[in-house]
Amino acid sequence: MNAENDRAPALRRFWLSTALLTATVMQVLDITIVSVALPYMAGSLSANETQISWVVTSYLVAAAISTPLTGFLTARFGRRRLLLASLGGFVLISALCGISQDLAELVLLRLLQGLVGAPLPSLAQAMLIEAYPPEARGRIMARWSLAVVAGPILGPVVGGYLVMHLDWRWVFYVNLPIGILAWLLAAAYSARTTDYRKVSVDILGFLCMAIGLGALQVILDQGNQMDWFTARRIIILTLLVTFAMSLFVWRASTRSDSIVNLRLLRNRDFWVASLASVTFGAGFYGIVTFQPIFLEQLLGYPPETAGWISAARGVTAMAGMLLTGRVIHRTGPLSLALMGCVLSAIGGYAMTGFDLHLDLWAAIWPGLLQGLGLGVAFSSIATLAFRSIPTTATAEAAGLFGVMRVLGGAVGVSLMTTILSRSAQSAWNHLAGYINPFNPHLHTFLSTLSTTSAPLQVAIVQQEVLRQAQMLAYNDGFWALGGAFVVTTGILLSAKKF
Repeated sequence: MNAENDRAPALRRFWLSTALLTATVMQVLDITIVSVALPYMAGSLSANETQISWVVTSYLVAAAISTPLTGFLTARFGRRRLLLASLGGFVLISALCGISQDLAELVLLRLLQGLVGAPLPSLAQAMLIEAYPPEARGRIMARWSLAVVAGPILGPVVGGYLVMHLDWRWVFYVNLPIGILAWLLAAAYSARTTDYRKVSVDILGFLCMAIGLGALQVILDQGNQMDWFTARRIIILTLLVTFAMSLFVWRASTRSDSIVNLRLLRNRDFWVASLASVTFGAGFYGIVTFQPIFLEQLLGYPPETAGWISAARGVTAMAGMLLTGRVIHRTGPLSLALMGCVLSAIGGYAMTGFDLHLDLWAAIWPGLLQGLGLGVAFSSIATLAFRSIPTTATAEAAGLFGVMRVLGGAVGVSLMTTILSRSAQSAWNHLAGYINPFNPHLHTFLSTLSTTSAPLQVAIVQQEVLRQAQMLAYNDGFWALGGAFVVTTGILLSAKKF
């Protein structure tokens, strides 16, 4: 009888964790599943590279804004209700994204999708921590970390397959069966609670945070096009960000009903890990979003192949997380986090050597090394964040930690977009200076062409210069993303325990 009683909670925990991890994978998968489909979306929706990047960044910024609401919504409606509502809303909006007909409509729906789905990872993290005994939390957090990292890495694989064999709209439709399965499992195995309570919330503080983060994203996305601070609009938005975020920080630090409990940052472990998750998220999301685009646009790989190359990073990331789960109780999280960031940086800098004649193995091996580092670092940073946080503050801490990670991702994607645009323009101007009648290498190149038509030769030369300029821009971008992991290493070194 006791054995049966023991098996019942274990079975419930298994199916609940399956639902929660599935929901987490689905939510984070949507960050990058669209990356391989962006060129096809741009063609279908008549958008340029900068405009189509809003399909990714709008989702990330909305998630960063909405994630802090997790604690308030949990207290007000209960975790079960919030979980089911977020899952159901996410599935519905995914279907609407699939039938959208123009860029503005798609960006708006992605914004709503990010808002509705944002609570899922933090909610899953908090529910998993509470569902398992303390001795099993390290193992279940490794699985949760695996879901958070595997989602963005597997996104290009799934997206590439769907784009190649179906249509870009299926990167949204795929959420329907996954989401419905997770919803049914959550409805069946999540505990019903009645401990809802009316809680006050600092609406003004939340609005200041939302306005500040939204305006910051506009600056990052449009600053390069408007030549940064020479444009009045950018100056006004910068002043707005400064005022809104200053007011938010002041209210969050002085009010007990703040939507974000900034007092948690007084815990040194949590502060260091949260700050590290910003720069780590920038490097991670920047690379997993733009490497598939690079492979497709410049090297001519099919979306499915580009996805599989990106997936190589996921294989070693999973191995790194499994290894971390086994040894972290002996080594401590900080030393493993440092090792993971160093490996991630080395892999990132190896990508700065990419060129237009890159072979398959040269495209894969930096991802293998980097994936191992990402897997080790991500779960170790998460463990560092929560190792001295009291259980009563887990939900609030998970929400704040999630904000920092997603905000870092939004910044990384936006900065990578800016670097690609600015560096490509600079490289184009530099390379175009070598196109003149006195350059013997130009004559040699023209002699290898199959056409003697001057207009066609000019078009071919322009296309080649553009490709070379874009390649140099990607090299600059990979340098910056690799640098994000170096900065993360420096942040982690300031932690109090080694």
